[in-house]
Amino acid sequence: MTRLSSRFAATASKAVILGAVIGASSLASAALPTQWELDNSHTRVGFSVDHMGFSTVMGRFADAQGSVNYNMAQPNQTTVNFTIPTSSIDTGWEARDEHLMGEQFFNVKKYPTMTFKSTKVQFMNPQQAKVMGNLTMLGQTKPLTLNVTLNKIANSPLTNAPVIGFRATGNIDRVAYGMDAYAAGITTNVPIQIDAELVEKSAK
Repeated sequence: MTRLSSRFAATASKAVILGAVIGASSLASAALPTQWELDNSHTRVGFSVDHMGFSTVMGRFADAQGSVNYNMAQPNQTTVNFTIPTSSIDTGWEARDEHLMGEQFFNVKKYPTMTFKSTKVQFMNPQQAKVMGNLTMLGQTKPLTLNVTLNKIANSPLTNAPVIGFRATGNIDRVAYGMDAYAAGITTNVPIQIDAELVEKSAK
C-alpha cells in the first residue's frame, strides 16, 4: 500500500505540473501579460500562533496590495512587491485585534504597514519556486523566503481574462523584529500562508 500511495502521489504531482505547463503554454500564444497585481477579492494572507499549548489561533490580514512582474520566458527574473496595512489584522475577536494593533505587537499608529520586496526568485520546476526577499515590519528589515506553488495559469471562465493562482508559505520570527511580548507562551516563529490570485495590472 505504501508503494502504491507513493506512486499515486508522484503521478498526481506530475499531472498537476504538466497541467500548469500546458495551461501556461496555451496562454503564452495569447500574449500573456507580464505585469500583475493581487486580486484582493481572492487573496488571503493568513497566519497561526500557538497559544500556550492550549489552542491554535488563526488570523489574517484583510487587506493587501501587491504587484508581480512575471514573464514565462524568463521566470527567474520575476519580481514581487507587496504592502499590507497592519490595521487590517483580523483574528475573529475584536478585543484581541485591538490588542494586537497596540504597542506590544504591531504598533499600527507608528508602523501602519509592512512590506515585502523580492531580491531573487528561483524556479525549481514550472510549478514551484522560492522567492527570497526582505520583509520590513516594525521598522526592521529582515530576510524572508517564501515557498511558492503555482496552482493554475488560465483564462477565467467568468471574465475570460488571464489569472495566476498561487500559494506561498513561510515563517516569520517575530522576536527578530522586536515583537517579543508574551514570548514564553505564544508562538515566536509564526507560520504564514498566502493564497492568492493575480490579474493583469490595471493601467493607472
